[in-house]
Amino acid sequence: VFALNFAKNANDNKLILVEGYMDVIALHQAGFTNAIACLGTAFTNEQANLLSRYADEILICYDNDGAGRTATARALEVLGRTGLKLRVVQMRGGKDADEIIRVHGKERFADLLKEAANKTEYKLLEERKKFDIDTDDGKLRFLTSAAQILAGCGSIEQDIYATRLANELGVGVE
Repeated sequence: VFALNFAKNANDNKLILVEGYMDVIALHQAGFTNAIACLGTAFTNEQANLLSRYADEILICYDNDGAGRTATARALEVLGRTGLKLRVVQMRGGKDADEIIRVHGKERFADLLKEAANKTEYKLLEERKKFDIDTDDGKLRFLTSAAQILAGCGSIEQDIYATRLANELGVGVE
């Protein structure tokens, strides 16, 4: 894990996980000294267990492309076994952390960190992108997929997100 030797002492129990060393370097230069990289998109159980020794929370900031989304899903799966709090940063405004900082500045990246979605929110956001929820068919298909996601959650979490989706989409919670 690239830069863990630096990040473990500056992390406030949080680590920012990015794909490559250039992202880590850019983040460290911008003051985000808790950034680390797994150097690619392959994330292992051993890396997850190592990170769990140094943090309570991981913010996943993989690239804003198909490979990055696939890697995010894999990292959520692997890291989910550790009991760590997981959040996913939506890389809006750039391909990766390095580009966002260069183009929009470190303040924008800090805002993205604050807006990071938890595992369930991220899955629902990704699923929503697949459907046109302005149509009845798209709304029905999205809600069917969302119900499958929520089926894997605890009852309180199900209640929170089912209520939120019902209010947003104008359907009954049931």
